[in-house]
Amino acid sequence: MTGIILTAFLVLGHLFTAEGTVAKEGRIHYWLHSLYARLEPVVIHAADFFVSRRFFRENQLGRALLWMIGKMNALIPHGVVIPTSAAIRIVRDIEKHSAGQGHIAIGPCVCQRVLKRFREPVHKDMTIWYGAEIYRNLFPEEYREIGADEAADLLREFHERGLAPVAEFCLQSRRWMFVICNCDAEVCCPTRLYNAAGVSLYPGPFLALQEAAKCLGPKECGACLDRCHFQANRVEGDRVLLEPKKCLGCGLCVTTCRGQARRLEKRPGYRGRLLP
Repeated sequence: MTGIILTAFLVLGHLFTAEGTVAKEGRIHYWLHSLYARLEPVVIHAADFFVSRRFFRENQLGRALLWMIGKMNALIPHGVVIPTSAAIRIVRDIEKHSAGQGHIAIGPCVCQRVLKRFREPVHKDMTIWYGAEIYRNLFPEEYREIGADEAADLLREFHERGLAPVAEFCLQSRRWMFVICNCDAEVCCPTRLYNAAGVSLYPGPFLALQEAAKCLGPKECGACLDRCHFQANRVEGDRVLLEPKKCLGCGLCVTTCRGQARRLEKRPGYRGRLLP
């Protein structure tokens, strides 16, 4: 029995548990993720190949096949969309639990680097927990250690630039959080996979709500149409209407709504598959 428990710890050890407590990652876990980090360019190229083909984006059969590929392929990172305020709470918690051990690092967006499609800001890949150590060891010239204060400032800057924070988990695990991606809809493969087939991203614990009467309309404002990466808005007459069922909860539309018609609230009945 002791051997089984020890083996389980080595394989399934982690730093951030589903209950929100912190524990040390296992050796095999660390090795597997280091291997994944080396394979990541192959995964990104494959994802880009599929979402770049009209058959998989616009054909019902193609979207179904892409959904199956995304669900069955454990190498595709899966993430939970969160607002910037939640991302900042995560880096503050990391600072509290890591005792200055360098568990936050910033580096170039992996999708942009691999696909060579650059959009500013390029350095927006915020690796956290054990992920920061892995990526700094594997790519020492690209990733640098940062503190929680700088991380919070960067997250606020990314928000102003219209990037959506996504807490990513390796191998579709419920516990292996390793990076806060700051995603767009042009280059980011997880976002493009989600928009094409509804895989790789999950709604977060928050939800945008709207008072439609306060909307100034697409001509006078329309910022939400530009800021939303997940196709959760539609134009109807002189209003832009939010479709709550499509909202993943990034909050990008809330802070730029000139009519102050939107607010971010806790998602009713939220039961996060990944993020507690």
